[in-house]
Amino acid sequence: MIRSLRSPSTYLKPVDTEIIFFDKGGTLSKPVIKDVELGTPYFKKIMDIIGAEGNPDTFGAEISRRDKDYKKWALDSWIELSEEDRCTKHLFPEYPRELVIENAEELTLLFSHSKGIRALRSEALPVIKELYKRKYRIGIISNTVSRVLVPGELEEAGISPFVENVVMSSILGIRKPDPLIFKEAAEIAGVLPEKCVYIGDQPNRDVEGPRRSGFGMNVILKTSNYPENTSMPEIQKPDIIIDNLMELLELFPPKAS
Repeated sequence: MIRSLRSPSTYLKPVDTEIIFFDKGGTLSKPVIKDVELGTPYFKKIMDIIGAEGNPDTFGAEISRRDKDYKKWALDSWIELSEEDRCTKHLFPEYPRELVIENAEELTLLFSHSKGIRALRSEALPVIKELYKRKYRIGIISNTVSRVLVPGELEEAGISPFVENVVMSSILGIRKPDPLIFKEAAEIAGVLPEKCVYIGDQPNRDVEGPRRSGFGMNVILKTSNYPENTSMPEIQKPDIIIDNLMELLELFPPKAS
């Protein structure tokens, strides 16, 4: 069900939208399904690459702790390090620096895959295809530690042909909710922020950031990340809440040719 939390007079009319930006993880994709046993072979591959010894699960637990510390730092600072800096400074600082730098992309992917299964929502592709058919431009703005993970997943899912730009924290070095990442996305698209819409699942980064950047509308897909029965700062209150991505097709009518 589509629910408006703010007066429609305060946000962009859907039909006047020039580009719709989506969050990737949690919005187009389901939350990661964690599987502890799945991680072991990935930890072993990482150890083989960097020359680490010992028990893969013990090694994985330590790297996961370091990753958690990095995430906290990144969330607090709104900074995203490059794969090379994250690997050498946070995850694998005691291993040969040049070896880690040389393999940073693969190490990042292996560790990401160790966390569990990432699956696209079944409605994501048909919704994006239909919005594209209705003459809406489509983009992605994603917090991600990898330069290749999100583009690869979009390609594998068949979404890439309908997406004109993918803006990632791993490339820009800034993370949502920093308004700069949203302003940069609008600038890359050549669209005024007030003509942009952002669709995400976490109000603290997917509403506050685009609102501070001047985006015309924000839509939140209600998932387990939505803070139920909690008072929400006004800056994080979405314009619209939906329960399923398919409802976007009710919200955004076909544009005139």
